[in-house]
Amino acid sequence: MPCGAIAANIPAIAPMEKPLALRRPLFLMLALVGACEGTAPVTAGDAGAIDATKDAAEEDAAVDVAVDAAEEDAGVAELDVPPDRVRVVPTTWPPSPPPMPTYSRGACPTLRAGPGAAAGLNADFPTGAARRQFRLIVPASYDPAGAERWPLLVAWHWLAGDSGQLVREGDIEAAAARYRMIVVVPDQQREADGRASNYFTWPFILSSRPEAERIFLDDMLACVTAQYRVDPARVHAMGVSAGALWLTSLLSTQYAQRFASVAILSGGLGYVPNVLRLEYEPQPNKFPALVVWGGPSDRLLVDFDDASRRLRDALVDDGHFVIACTHDRGHALPPLVAPAPDEPRSAFVWRFFLDHPYGRAPATSPYLAAGLPPGAPSWCGIPPEIRGR
Repeated sequence: MPCGAIAANIPAIAPMEKPLALRRPLFLMLALVGACEGTAPVTAGDAGAIDATKDAAEEDAAVDVAVDAAEEDAGVAELDVPPDRVRVVPTTWPPSPPPMPTYSRGACPTLRAGPGAAAGLNADFPTGAARRQFRLIVPASYDPAGAERWPLLVAWHWLAGDSGQLVREGDIEAAAARYRMIVVVPDQQREADGRASNYFTWPFILSSRPEAERIFLDDMLACVTAQYRVDPARVHAMGVSAGALWLTSLLSTQYAQRFASVAILSGGLGYVPNVLRLEYEPQPNKFPALVVWGGPSDRLLVDFDDASRRLRDALVDDGHFVIACTHDRGHALPPLVAPAPDEPRSAFVWRFFLDHPYGRAPATSPYLAAGLPPGAPSWCGIPPEIRGR
C-alpha cells in the first residue's frame, strides 16, 4: 500500500494496556517510516476526518503487529519512563530577549503582507539554500508611518496541513485584527517535485535534519522585524499537532530565548529508541505556556494525552507559569467559543499572549491574582503546584 494510503487509514489508536503510553503509537511511526523509505513521504488528512468509531480491539491488534515488527528490527534500548518530579523556581531570569537574527542571504526581499491569507502569501522566499513559503498577516490598522511596536506570533500548522488551512481554521485573520498582532505562518518544506521534505511535516524525529528549518525561522524573523515595527518583548509562538511537536523541540534549544510565551496544542514529550526523543531541556527563559490537548482520546500516531501531561509537568517543575487545558474533542482543534460577538473563538489564546510579555519572573502571571480572564474555557486551569507557590 502506498505510504499516503497507510497514513490516511490509521484510526485513532485505542488505549494501551501497557504502562508505557507513548511506546506503541510512536513505534507505529517507526514502522511507517521504515515502510516508506525510498517512496513518497507520509501524508495524512485532517484529524477530524478520522473515524473514531472503529473497533478498538481491531485497532490495537493492528498496532501490535506494527510495534512487534519495529521492535524486532530496531530493538528497545531504554524504557520510556517519565522522570521523577522535582520543582525548582529560579530566582534569576533574562529580562529581555536576544537581538533578532540576521538574514542568511544578505538583503531581505520585500515581503508580501496583508490582512488576509491571500495578500500575505510569500511563495518564493529565499532562505539558506532553499526557497520557502509562508504567510504574513498584517492587520489593516497597522500604520507604516506610526511609532507603535506590534506583537508578533509565529504559528506552525499540523501534519500534512498548510499555512492557508491554519489561517482559516484558526480564525487568524479576525484574531490578528482584533488583537492588533502581526502573524507569521510558515509552510512545511517541500522538494522540487512537491513532495514533503519531512515524513511528519516538521523535522522533530531523530532522522530529521532541523538546521534548514531553524534557518528559515531565523530568516523570517529577521526580515519581518526589518520591515515591520515588532516589539521584541512580545514575540510569541504557537504550534498545532505536528507543529506543536516541532515547537516543543525548539523550546529545548536556544530558540526558547526568543519567545515571550507559547501555546502548544496537542504536542508534548516522549521517547522511542531510534525514532524520537522529545525531552525537555531547561532553558534560562521561563516563558509562560498554554498547554492544550483533547483528553484521553487525543491520539493520532502519538498519545498526545500522555505527551501533553509530560510537557505540562516538565514546565511546571522548571519554574514556568502554565495553564493546562483539557477538552473532550480528541485530536482536533479545541471547541473554543467566542466570549463576545466582536471577538474570535480563539480570544482566550490571544489574550494569553498579550497578557504575558517577555521578562516576567518565573512562575508568575497576572492570572494568579485575578484568575483566568472572562470567557476562559471551563476546561482550562492553573495547576495546583503553581497556585500554591
